[in-house]
Amino acid sequence: MLAIKDLSTGDLEVILRHMTRRDVERGGVLFEAGDKALAMFFVESGSLKLVSRKAKDGHDDVLLAVIKPGAFCGETALLGEESFYEDTAVAMEHSVVLELTKESMQKVMLASMTAGTKLLLGISRNIREAISMPMAQETGKIIAFISPKDGMGRTSIATHLAWFLAKAGKRVIFIDGDLQLGDACVHLGLKSQPHMARLIQNEERLVFDSIKKYFQNSRNVSLLAGPSQPQEAEFVSRSNLNQVIQECSRNCDFLILDVPSHIDDISILMWDVADLMVFVTEGNISGMSRLKRLLATLQRLNYPQEKFFCLLNKYRQDQGEYLDNYRKLMPFKWQTVASAEKQFGDSTLRGIPIWEIDAACEATKNLQSFCEQVLGRPQNNEKGGIFSRIKSMFAG
Repeated sequence: MLAIKDLSTGDLEVILRHMTRRDVERGGVLFEAGDKALAMFFVESGSLKLVSRKAKDGHDDVLLAVIKPGAFCGETALLGEESFYEDTAVAMEHSVVLELTKESMQKVMLASMTAGTKLLLGISRNIREAISMPMAQETGKIIAFISPKDGMGRTSIATHLAWFLAKAGKRVIFIDGDLQLGDACVHLGLKSQPHMARLIQNEERLVFDSIKKYFQNSRNVSLLAGPSQPQEAEFVSRSNLNQVIQECSRNCDFLILDVPSHIDDISILMWDVADLMVFVTEGNISGMSRLKRLLATLQRLNYPQEKFFCLLNKYRQDQGEYLDNYRKLMPFKWQTVASAEKQFGDSTLRGIPIWEIDAACEATKNLQSFCEQVLGRPQNNEKGGIFSRIKSMFAG
């Protein structure tokens, strides 16, 4: 069925007689941005994605929309004499599309002026609705939490910052980017569903009105949870996540990203878009040496040092001299959070901030100091342009 209102059975029969059925394999390109627009396409089965494609290999695709059965794309082909496709259409799976060329449209009009007029009005209505969609101009500050190794308290620190900012009256969105084994929902005292994989599977367009239906709320922090099963991470591509991040950043004051410890397309994307990169580690040899290697890599890739904030978690006083030596090797902003195993354990178990567990402990004071710094320090660092260099560096 075509996703055009008011078409009768007779109208559909006339239109379908003048369409050509085409098979498109997964990854196949139906049309590319800049190509002369000769036909529009209705999806009969499968699904297409419209992307802004800067690289031929598809790694830097920005997802613009998902076209599911009944919906259409390439409609500019019928609305102008010399028109060109503005986006690239790629099959997300084996798909069958119905092609309607300009010549075929003329034949529809000759066969039934009513059917042809309804079709053109439906296409026009779709374009008007897309143009009228409001879009915020300003974007929130994106803060990425990164650890050189799991288990160092990255998610715990990130959730506490989110709570603090929300309590200060800021609009805060938290995206759990650890797509395989993320547990931000546990720290925030929330459920594992709804989650990001369901969003990608169910929604035709990754716009904010669709995304926010999958939020959960903890103390005014909006969480978009990671997939509840590791295998569901496959549903979330770099381009999907990039679109979700961009939409969310236009609708909040602070966007918190919980970044997985391993290096892949997903983690690199979150490095790229971050205004501030908070590196959470512990004061042992393993944690500090891993952090040193990671920061050295990022420096060689020309990330601005002003983006770096090193946070030494589970800190003990006897690590002071050791920390001083590493500060000389890594001359960035540093903050320590004192060891408080019981308080943080209770915080995670109950899904509440540590300052409600023990307001007087050193870890609470340290955390609140860190949060105040983030709240009071504006960041205006450049974004993007790093992925291609990282990819080439880690290839092979």
